[in-house]
Amino acid sequence: MLTFDRPTDACAALQTRVDELLGEHLGSRALEAGAGKRTRLSLPPDTYVVGVDTDPDALAWNTRLDERVLCDLMEYTPPFGTFDLITCWYVLEHVDRPELLIERFANWLRPGGLMVLAVPHLASPKSLVTKWTPHSFHIWFRRRVAGSANAGKPGFGPYPTTLRRAIAPRNLARRAADLGLTVAFEGYFEDNKQRKLRQKLRLKGVGWRAARGLTRVASLGQLDALRTEYLVVLQKEG
Repeated sequence: MLTFDRPTDACAALQTRVDELLGEHLGSRALEAGAGKRTRLSLPPDTYVVGVDTDPDALAWNTRLDERVLCDLMEYTPPFGTFDLITCWYVLEHVDRPELLIERFANWLRPGGLMVLAVPHLASPKSLVTKWTPHSFHIWFRRRVAGSANAGKPGFGPYPTTLRRAIAPRNLARRAADLGLTVAFEGYFEDNKQRKLRQKLRLKGVGWRAARGLTRVASLGQLDALRTEYLVVLQKEG
């Protein structure tokens, strides 16, 4: 299981793996499930990209989309076997029943297709704080600490979170197996916002290693302060 030093390293490894797995299918149909303002993976120009989101501003700003669908993902009903690639980037932590959404994604994939998921790693102090603090605090943090002046405005996060246990890596793997999906790639990395906060607090080197160790001991090995984010690629059988 891979742990990357930076988000850019994790995303580069993810891109390489997706390119390897899709191969000749790269130039077909892709779904951005919760499209947001930009497409995370680099896709060939002839790939037809459908974006689904409930935020009209975010959809309008995403210039890579060939088709924009303004609706909730639980209301979107494409034919089964429509897509070669489904990317769901930081969406599952915002829904009440992420396991149901994953089942829908599996149905929409063609045999051999890929589902790319990015979620917070629940077994981290960052996720614990996020889950048990109000949404107003998340907006304040983004604006005052992370320096995002547009946080909370239309088209910009953060959005209210649920952080259900269904998005934990082990639970995702179990659900995937039940749906005929196999884990083709997985990796962890530290969120940029946490990294910037550590830099402001001068928490690095020996001090950061000590803080990580104390977190592990205090949580009886359950929490990892470095692994705040989780990426996984699931491939449909066939």
